[in-house]
Amino acid sequence: MKTHIIILTALFLSLQLNAQTHLQNDSLNIPVILVDGVEVQDIDSLKQDDIISVNVVKDKNILKYFYPRMGGVMCITTKSKKYLKPIQQKYFKQLEEAKKRRKKGVFLIR
Repeated sequence: MKTHIIILTALFLSLQLNAQTHLQNDSLNIPVILVDGVEVQDIDSLKQDDIISVNVVKDKNILKYFYPRMGGVMCITTKSKKYLKPIQQKYFKQLEEAKKRRKKGVFLIR
């Protein structure tokens, strides 16, 4: 009787470990989604009419930058650039502020 309980317990634990390992491996196969060069979590807010092109990249040289997510890279190009415009606007605003703070004839080295 004790051997049956021990065998069933060992079998149950091994099934749990296999399930956990399987779930971890599946979570690493999540694709990276880049919309106009900006990484996003989901594409539910994109309209189908706004999409120009969709490319899927599974090159190992590119995937190493997104490690441990090895599900591939989905590159989507849109007409409206709605994810890229706020980043560009912030960059140009910071550039203008830096130009205003610049002192003539002074060089700063980082």
